[in-house]
Amino acid sequence: MADGDWYGGRTVLDGAHASLYSGEMRLGRALVTFGLCASAACTDDASPYFGTTERRLRDTKTFQVNNAGEPEYLDPGMAHDTVSSVLAHHLFEGLTVYHPADLRPVQGGAIAWDQSADSTVFRFHLRPDARWSDGKTVSARDYEYAWRRVLRPRTASQAAPNLYVLLNAELFNRGKLKVLLDDITALREPRAGAAAAGKLEKGAPVRILARSPLTVAAAVAPLAAPVGKRLVSWSPADARARTPERITFGSEHDPVVASADGAWKGATVDVLALGPPIDCNGTAAHWLLVQRGSDKGWLPACALTEPRSSDGFVVVSRHARLPTYRPRATATPPPLGQAPETEAPAEALFVPARALGEDASVLGVRAVDELTLEVELERPAPYFTDLTSTTPMMPVRQDVVERFEARGETELWVRPENIVCNGPYILDEWKFRYEISVVRQPHYWNRDALQIHRAVFLAVEEANAALNLYKGGDIDSIGDNTSLPLEYMKFLRPKKDFHRYFFNSTYWYEFNTKKPPVDDVRVRHALNLAIDKQQLIDRVTRADQLPATHFVPDFVGLGYADRAAADKAAGKDPFAQFGFDPDKGRKLLGEAGYPVVRDGDGWRAQGFPGLEILYNTGEGHKSIAIAIQDMWKRHLGVSASLRNEEWRVMLKNVRDGNFHVVRFAWVGDYNHPHTWLETFASQSPQNYTGWADGAFDALLASAAATSDPALSIERYRQAELRAVEGMPKMPLYFYTRSILVKPWVRGFVGNTRNIHIVKWFSIDPDWEKNVGKTDPSKEFAVVEPDFPSHGVIQPDGSVTPPPPPGGAAPPPASAAPSSPPAGP
Repeated sequence: MADGDWYGGRTVLDGAHASLYSGEMRLGRALVTFGLCASAACTDDASPYFGTTERRLRDTKTFQVNNAGEPEYLDPGMAHDTVSSVLAHHLFEGLTVYHPADLRPVQGGAIAWDQSADSTVFRFHLRPDARWSDGKTVSARDYEYAWRRVLRPRTASQAAPNLYVLLNAELFNRGKLKVLLDDITALREPRAGAAAAGKLEKGAPVRILARSPLTVAAAVAPLAAPVGKRLVSWSPADARARTPERITFGSEHDPVVASADGAWKGATVDVLALGPPIDCNGTAAHWLLVQRGSDKGWLPACALTEPRSSDGFVVVSRHARLPTYRPRATATPPPLGQAPETEAPAEALFVPARALGEDASVLGVRAVDELTLEVELERPAPYFTDLTSTTPMMPVRQDVVERFEARGETELWVRPENIVCNGPYILDEWKFRYEISVVRQPHYWNRDALQIHRAVFLAVEEANAALNLYKGGDIDSIGDNTSLPLEYMKFLRPKKDFHRYFFNSTYWYEFNTKKPPVDDVRVRHALNLAIDKQQLIDRVTRADQLPATHFVPDFVGLGYADRAAADKAAGKDPFAQFGFDPDKGRKLLGEAGYPVVRDGDGWRAQGFPGLEILYNTGEGHKSIAIAIQDMWKRHLGVSASLRNEEWRVMLKNVRDGNFHVVRFAWVGDYNHPHTWLETFASQSPQNYTGWADGAFDALLASAAATSDPALSIERYRQAELRAVEGMPKMPLYFYTRSILVKPWVRGFVGNTRNIHIVKWFSIDPDWEKNVGKTDPSKEFAVVEPDFPSHGVIQPDGSVTPPPPPGGAAPPPASAAPSSPPAGP
């Protein structure tokens, strides 16, 4: 997920979700406690630890930690920032949970699962002793409801894309997959009395292709015929760049520009027919034949908008792919580098908009019975049991949530007096913008193993104030979401309670590939080659990050890290060519039409227009931008100005295309390269660059559709190489995280997901006596059991049990219990 924070963690403190309070109460608390110390590191402390080693005023069953802000949501289906997710991991529990040492999925709400050989069908067997905090049994229907709720369009969950791996999930979430509310006769034209196109039965699923009527948003005149290009974009006029409104096809520089009279802009038109499918501003769509009066013409779907009225007609096609919960025959992945074949135009059936409704049974998740959950995926996903540990896939209770939805008070169900949860802890107190406390959940299945009975999460945003609290022993850990100030790193690094570890996140700059001069790939590569990323880390960020020549961190799991290490050991690193090389960068600029010549002691790129670096407000982002500005000037003779904006404002400008180069980062939603690489796909909502490459899309689709793990990772690496060659984003470094944890805390291990759950911890009151005798990072209070080896789901629904250790495979089990028919 996108990261707005300087130092990591999804959208932590990104300006969109940060509290706006002054922090005077908490800062005052810190100042009073520590004698008005102006900074946390203002003392030349010779202690091997930072701050006090006396744990005062608290019992050994209470843990205090900073969470760095007020959560936007405690609802796990809505949480999409780290401040919220930290709390959700304590209050709720998914089918799987993370192991504290290496974050592999271990038993949580499920105690076993079966899956198909191609990793597209899963059957989870739930824990019979799992209970909600009111004592009721946690059932498979709770998971079914929770996942379907996240994907409902009206829920508007920003975490919904995490569930797009489910069959039909993306279409359903985008409101493109509906069902007929009654038997109906589809028409061939968008008007009553038109010729019939066929019968559609009640409950039949249909895919929405377009609506009629529509409003023309473009001032570009409709074309006489659809252009035979798959990639189409419509962009508004840009006064700053002096470019007119235009429709562009692929990467060609032959746009159709707005007409002088504004053409049909603002007109209401009927859709008469669908043309060839296209990727329209990054979304799957079609050319549309539209009519105004007696005039007709073709426009791409992204150049039209829906009128506010829900009346009128919808253009649909039949949708046949429904869940069967049986393994499907999979097509052979296309050869590497081969773009997918062009689809035939979909059938166009016109039905009244009011005839369509929503039915979540089209999604690939269902409860077979109270303790069995079946899942069918869009594509093979060997990382699926990692994904089921994440917050949007945690269960919620339908009766609890919908009681407040019916009153129009949806967010109130997570208040302390109302919340019902299934995790190890339950909400105790919520002191708004100050602290949140949780206590052991009375009915949690593993309650007796929890060594921490109460945890308090402070909402201190200011790093110095948090450091002072930690220094005085008021908190046991600085927390996962507090970014330690860079100026204190040298002082903190040798302390025994300082921990640093790799973090699954990449800091990168994104180019607007539609705007000169960065619309030229040679310019983008030149700008990348001119940055000494190791120097950036050594002199600016100072947190031992890894310089990045590509996009997926080298330590990502499920085979990627092993393949990256093997390539480097064999001298075959495909990304080594993209490292620091200013000579090559100057040559590329010359080839792009901007010869670089000597200018005194430096360089000057002749004719090169000014660039602007856009970043969200933050001292860390500013420091990096200044360093890059300097490197571009010193190594290429390129001048760049800086512009900082509040997170929300920046995001709007990025969506509107008002940028040359913008600072972003990406935190892996799961431990697999797909979560990074899908942001480069031409249809990805996270692709703000305008870059679209059919070969990359084919490589990514091929990698995702390949069930053999080693071959799949090979293809992901090929797709990544294609993305680096296009350089729509410029990788700078792979993150590390730095944290302070008191020496009396047992069970802390830094990990690449930066997730640390209090149930793993305990407090050692005799820690000083035990120094050197034990390893506090391996003394976990709770380690959930590993899953037994899973059975293999066969095409007929039966399960072949795994072979016993050291023995031959047993005969296939009997067929699974009879299930209700698939479909709405």
